[in-house]
Order: sequence, then structure tokens, then C-alpha cells
Amino acid sequence: MRKVKWATVFTAALLVAACDGQGSEAATPDATGEPVTPPAAPSEAAPSPATADSDVTPTPTPKPPNAEYENSRPPLDNSGAQPTEGSCLAELGREKAEALSQQCYEMSPATRPPCNIQNSCERIRKELKRGCEFGDTSDNPAYCSEV
Repeated sequence: MRKVKWATVFTAALLVAACDGQGSEAATPDATGEPVTPPAAPSEAAPSPATADSDVTPTPTPKPPNAEYENSRPPLDNSGAQPTEGSCLAELGREKAEALSQQCYEMSPATRPPCNIQNSCERIRKELKRGCEFGDTSDNPAYCSEV
């Protein structure tokens, strides 16, 4: 056990000795014998006169590359849904369930709304009602009054 302890200490000492001074730039003497330090990194340097002026306009924020990027909410896809027990698809049929699901998706403020037709119709209607009551309701579609 003592040999393992000493071997560990010895290995650590070798690693520290091998790493000593790597990654740091030491001052090196020039021809006059004075130590020369490397120049400051750009972040440490004083601001240039152009950036120090207060009347410089900031660069505008770039716009998203396309409409899909602007609306990061995943598209509503009910194509692979199967009518399982308790699902809105089983309760209403595909056509009516998809219509309700689409209304829910259009009105929901959620990033990932529970408007999938495999959820219960009650759950979809609750989310649709929440979306219809969210924010300014003056320009809501007609189906919001039916929820």
C-alpha cells in the first residue's frame, strides 16, 4: 500500500513539473537585456477612437433566415394518428377531430400545444378555450364563441 501511495505522489510531481510554464508566455529579454512582454490581447487593449464615440450606431440584429425559423413551433401533424380508446380521433372521426385540432393549434399560445388528435377531445377543447381567452379577444375567429 505504501508503494502505491509513493508512486501516486511521484507521478503527480512529474506531471506538475512537465506542465510547468506551458501555455503561459514568459517575458523574454531583448537585445538590451530588458524583459519584453507580449502585447495585450485585443480585449485588454484600450478602445479605439471609433468605438469610443457615443454617436456610433449599433449593428442591427439580423433577421431570421426564413419563416420556419421565426415560428419555431413544430407543425401540426396528425397523419400518423391511430384511433385509440379515449382519443378525439376515436370519438369524433378523422375529419371533425382534425378540424378541432387545427382550431386548437391556431389559437393556442403554447410552444408545443396539446392539439394532437390522439389526445382527448376534452383536452383539445380546454386548450382551444384557453387560447381563445388569451390576450386581445376582439379579433378571434367565430369558432371561439362556440367553445
